[in-house]
Amino acid sequence: MTAATAPFSMSQAGHITGLPKSYIKALISDDLLAPTRDMRFTFQDLVLLQAARRLLDSGVPSYKVVAALAHVRESLGPIDPKQLN
Repeated sequence: MTAATAPFSMSQAGHITGLPKSYIKALISDDLLAPTRDMRFTFQDLVLLQAARRLLDSGVPSYKVVAALAHVRESLGPIDPKQLN
């Protein structure tokens, strides 16, 4: 991915979604997000983060949010490491 396809920084992703950096980093550790090497996020990543925010705001437990995002991530197909910076 290039900066053109991954336009959002960690700070911007947190600001847009209202999620703390620690939660975003946990989702990265769980392989649910695919930021570039310089920690830039795609629109697809932001959609997943926004879904997480909405689920959490609705009272869905965090473990269920992670399971739901894992299901969505799986349906999107594998992350191609060759596309990452």
